[in-house]
Amino acid sequence: MNYVPIHGLRMLAVESCILFAAFLAGLIGLRFLPAGGRPKWLDGILAVNSRSVLLVVAVALIGRALLLPFIGIPEPRINDEYSYLLIADTFSHHRLTNPTPLAWQHFETFHVNLTPTYHSKHPVAQGLALAFGKIIFHQSWIGVYLSTAILCGAICWTLQAFVPPAWALIGGLLAVFRIALFSYWMNSYWGGSVAALGGALALGSVVRLFEPQRTDRSRLALASTFAISLLILATSRPYEGFAFSVPLVVYFVYKTVRAANRREGKLRFTVIPVVAIGVAGILMMGHYNQRTTGDPFLLPHILNERTYSPLPLFLWQQPKPNPTFRDPVFAKFFRITEEEYGYQKTKSVSGLFSLLGARFLSDWFFYVGPALTFPVLLGLISSVIQPRMRIAVVAVLAMAIALALCIYTMPHYAAPATVAVYLFAAEGLRYLWQQGREGERAFVVAVCFTVVVASLTRQTGSAAINSTFAFSDTRKLITRQLERNPGEHLVLGSYDLERHYPGDELVHNGADFNSAKILWARSKGTESDRELCQAYPDRTFWAVKTDDVSFSLDPLDLCKHPY
Repeated sequence: MNYVPIHGLRMLAVESCILFAAFLAGLIGLRFLPAGGRPKWLDGILAVNSRSVLLVVAVALIGRALLLPFIGIPEPRINDEYSYLLIADTFSHHRLTNPTPLAWQHFETFHVNLTPTYHSKHPVAQGLALAFGKIIFHQSWIGVYLSTAILCGAICWTLQAFVPPAWALIGGLLAVFRIALFSYWMNSYWGGSVAALGGALALGSVVRLFEPQRTDRSRLALASTFAISLLILATSRPYEGFAFSVPLVVYFVYKTVRAANRREGKLRFTVIPVVAIGVAGILMMGHYNQRTTGDPFLLPHILNERTYSPLPLFLWQQPKPNPTFRDPVFAKFFRITEEEYGYQKTKSVSGLFSLLGARFLSDWFFYVGPALTFPVLLGLISSVIQPRMRIAVVAVLAMAIALALCIYTMPHYAAPATVAVYLFAAEGLRYLWQQGREGERAFVVAVCFTVVVASLTRQTGSAAINSTFAFSDTRKLITRQLERNPGEHLVLGSYDLERHYPGDELVHNGADFNSAKILWARSKGTESDRELCQAYPDRTFWAVKTDDVSFSLDPLDLCKHPY
């Protein structure tokens, strides 16, 4: 939660300086621009909407590819990332879940369920994207890379339904620079892009669906897109996606009823695809729940919360009384979670408003930033006035209320509403430009220039909330050392609890225990640890002790003694 006062103030200072300088330069430069409007090559792109979308996707792909020599492919560090990668690894083995490993208590870790099956607690959409990259390109991050680029293209496509093509293109390119370069959505495995993609496609398809000039084939495609996008939201950010989707579904039903009253005879191209795909998706989600948790109505996330977390999910819930933990690391994890997310503040009205204000600032700096603040506010006001754009405002408001009811949140929780930010920004910039005066147009140029330049600055970029640690990656260092040794290994980890940060967890494993060269487990004392000798007799055992700054790795003769 220290992102706002430290990183946010730095962003404010940097972007304000760039914006002021760019505004002065814009005032001078606009006077020397040649008459005649846009260049012909740009007119050629804008003449066909799909060309603009492809251009945005291409810029995102090329831009991040050019950064590979400098920042490379991200490596997982956060517990959530390993959990999402477990989904990808499970799917790449062509199964929905995994059997509970032997001596499973030693392999307990954060955001993972070990019983009744071994699986991630997270929804599957992000895992599917990672699995695609792993299966097709043998690199899970390619799924992040492609989904983020496609998201930027989808934002451009959605904006084309609300604003002129040129401003939709600008909105899409702004998304590229804020999301697809240094954003943690592109440079980690946490997700965000997939949920944002679902929100963009849902909004863009539902507003186009009932346009009178649409052909039956076009309506069928849009209805199918709308249904699929709702499933993406349901399997990426179920709670926030549901809140964002409710106004869109109400809009769809309202338009459907009006069309039925007019006897337009087009319902088979709109209602049937949405219902059919929706029912199929719900059945598949139920099947996944059945296979993982043993109950078609029990989500893996809810099972994990019931099993491990003493904290409530919503403001009206109470914490678990006298929680017990099988490992002290879990107790520290939830204590730190309670502190970092300000749980105690939710118990008073003043504290709650203070907490909500801090969350709003955090989300505002990530999604909007100083340079886009005025255009977004102006676009929001304009969208409230215009009936066609009002649906985006209502969807954002519904999701904002839903997030306000949560005990804890992070910027990517609001991902379904990402497209609305760029819609408001494009609309605000369009309004300013249409005033026709040099000052307004210079400001528009300055805003776009500032977003590009600030986003290219890794440490102060408007979207650069990268998850970094002040200490080395112990897990990576141990892995490199043991991979040079022959045979298969099992590492028993323990921590200096006074100094250890539970977010830097060692115990993360893949889907297939039998083929893994290294298994990571928790030490639970000599007698309990010897159970692993029976379960994994062919492995070389190691003991590691770490305080996150340094570590010791020693061979363990645990299995040489009788048990």
